[in-house]
Amino acid sequence: MTLSFMRNKVVQVEPYSENTLAVSWRLVDNLTEAEIQIKVRLPDLEIIAAQTRTVRSPHPECSSAPELIQKVVGVRVGPGLRKIVQDLMGGISGCPEFAEGVLECCNAVILHFTVPQIQENAKGTEEERLKKYQAMLKFNPRLVRSCVAFADDSPLLQGLNTQ
Repeated sequence: MTLSFMRNKVVQVEPYSENTLAVSWRLVDNLTEAEIQIKVRLPDLEIIAAQTRTVRSPHPECSSAPELIQKVVGVRVGPGLRKIVQDLMGGISGCPEFAEGVLECCNAVILHFTVPQIQENAKGTEEERLKKYQAMLKFNPRLVRSCVAFADDSPLLQGLNTQ
């Protein structure tokens, strides 16, 4: 017997206007086809619009996703976001799949602002790059242990006080 399962998930962030980002999340697999569209106002990163579309889903609890996602309008991408979204959209009467999709949209917004700095840090000599990355980690300590590049044993953390 051969089991076949394929999943594609795409999250895309694009400028929508001078002070708004449009975030698109799409999940397609053998069982699910769903989309989330969110608009985030800059510079305060407040979610100002949100909508979902479900073509198919094995989760009957997610039939209320279009109403549930309206609860995140007004939420800001920032500290405590995971708990706020889980409280608003997750749980027994919620839709955990779409709650996770909203969190992935918000993570994409954060990465949208982080990638240019990482690309800039990649320029220069090895010593210059190390200093740039360490300055970035000092300025934004939540990045420490957030990925392999910023793990405790990473060369980028050598000599850097992260406590």
